[in-house]
Amino acid sequence: MTEEVSKSYPKLSERELKEKINQLRQRLDQNERELKTIFRDISLNNEGGQDLKAKRDGLNARVKELSPKAADLRKKRDETNSKIAELKAMRENLRGKGKEFNDKIGDLKKTRDKLNTTARGRLETLEKAYTDELNIFLNVDIPLEHELNVYNRLLELSQRLEATKKANAVHGEITVEYDRAKVIYTDLDSLHTQVQTLAQESQKYHEEMIKIYNEIDTLRKEADSYHFQLTEKFKNISPLRKKISALKNETPKLRDELGVYLEQMKGHQLARDEQKNEGKRELAKEKLNKKGRLSLDEFRLLVESKDIKL
Repeated sequence: MTEEVSKSYPKLSERELKEKINQLRQRLDQNERELKTIFRDISLNNEGGQDLKAKRDGLNARVKELSPKAADLRKKRDETNSKIAELKAMRENLRGKGKEFNDKIGDLKKTRDKLNTTARGRLETLEKAYTDELNIFLNVDIPLEHELNVYNRLLELSQRLEATKKANAVHGEITVEYDRAKVIYTDLDSLHTQVQTLAQESQKYHEEMIKIYNEIDTLRKEADSYHFQLTEKFKNISPLRKKISALKNETPKLRDELGVYLEQMKGHQLARDEQKNEGKRELAKEKLNKKGRLSLDEFRLLVESKDIKL
């Protein structure tokens, strides 16, 4: 022990030193026993901890592995839905054009039907009737009254012929519009098929994504359960570790104090031994003077004290 350390403790009598040293040793033994008990308790609390940690970390690793897959499926689903939205916009535009064609064709049909009502016959039939009546009017000698009737029929047939020609012209327009509309409706069917196909694809991505997210949710809940159990174990261990720190901090101080008092005890023992040796020395000197013969220990003692010079 250094002099500086020794000065920090009081000087004690030999009896006080024995009690103090005994107390310090008992305290050190008690600390050692407490440390062993605490380490055993920590070991018991740690039991299964590594297994819990491994399970938790394994589940979290699985979540980390699945998360990008779910994100990729979400991205594909959203991209597919974006395409569907574009196709639907195109389809609505075509439907608008289709409605325009339908309205136009409907108007043309009304016009044609009205003309057909006026014509009341096919072009060939009306042309033949008109030719026959015209031939009678121009070449047959008929009474004036009959001639007026033929003339009136010619006027009527002329109007009906004109109506038929116009109706045929309108019908031709209807056919053209039908052909144009057919292209639109073919495109509409194609777009509808594409939308349906993409919708199925989007649904597939969505279902796979939901399945993975459900699995991730289950894994996270299980991992959280293991983490909670692990946290509970650490809660029990934390105060035990604090006790270890306290005991480890106290032990060196106790050893220092014990060392100081052992040095003090050693000093008392040395003083007592010196006093005892002094008595032996005086007896040895007296024996030497009287008898001249000494034991080996007596001789060594007188040599060490320089009462006998070699």
